[in-house]
Amino acid sequence: MQKTKFRKLINLIFTYLNPLISDSWSKRSVVLLSLLFGYYFTNSILSYLLDKSVNTIILAIFILIIMELFIRSSLLSKYGKLSVIIISINNFRIGSTYALLLEAFKLGS
Repeated sequence: MQKTKFRKLINLIFTYLNPLISDSWSKRSVVLLSLLFGYYFTNSILSYLLDKSVNTIILAIFILIIMELFIRSSLLSKYGKLSVIIISINNFRIGSTYALLLEAFKLGS
């Protein structure tokens, strides 16, 4: 086939999606569960602490600092290839960030 821009785009998309499709079901399920658990954990913590008289700005800063520590720990790992644990920590962070931003939009701040 000719090397058109569309063909390059299809090859690029396939390059990114191939590891997601070709991984084992156990790795994919751990990654998905860590994403959902990060969302659930942060959402339940925020819902509980918003009912209490806790300063929410300090709470949000504390959660963001914990997320930054997760990022730094994954960057400083000795492994060239990302392990399932590092990927699940990163997905937990992504789910947590999504819950934090969704809660901020719900509160209008």
